[in-house]
Amino acid sequence: MSPQPPAEPDLGMLLAICCERLVRTVVGELATVGYGHLTPSQSLTVLFIGDGVDTVTRLADRLGMTTQAISKICATLHTEGLLARQAATAGDARVRRLELTGEGDRAVAAMRAAGAAAEQHWVDLVGADTLGVVRAALAAFASAPQRDPVSPVHIRFA
Repeated sequence: MSPQPPAEPDLGMLLAICCERLVRTVVGELATVGYGHLTPSQSLTVLFIGDGVDTVTRLADRLGMTTQAISKICATLHTEGLLARQAATAGDARVRRLELTGEGDRAVAAMRAAGAAAEQHWVDLVGADTLGVVRAALAAFASAPQRDPVSPVHIRFA
C-alpha cells in the first residue's frame, strides 16, 4: 500500500517551486534583453551588488557560496563589463569594493522589471492584500533566528 499524499501541499516544496519559477522568469527576461549568457548565480550576484553588497565575502555569505566561487563569478562579470572592482583601502589591496558599471545597472533594471511583472502576476492571482500577508510572513520567517540544526546545503538554480 502506497503512502497517502498530505492533505495540504508541503510548504517547503511550494516555496521551492515558487522560488525556482521566479528565478527562471527573471533569467528568461534577461535573455530577451541581451543578458542570456548570465547564469542564475551571476544574475543574483549582479542584483546583490546593485543592492549594495560590495565585497566578495559579503556576497559569499548572502549566496551561501565559497569566496573562491564568488571570486570566479566576479572575475567573469568584470570581464563582461558588468562589474568594476576598486581597492577598498590603500593599506590592503586584497579587499576590493565591487560596484556595477552602467551595463551592470542595465541588467539590474531588467531584473527588477521582470520581478515587478512576476509580482503583478501574483497580485492578479491572489490579490494585493493576500500578497502583502504572504510577503510579511516570509519576511518574518527569513529574519527570525534559526532554531533547528541547519544543513550547509543551499538551493542552486544551475
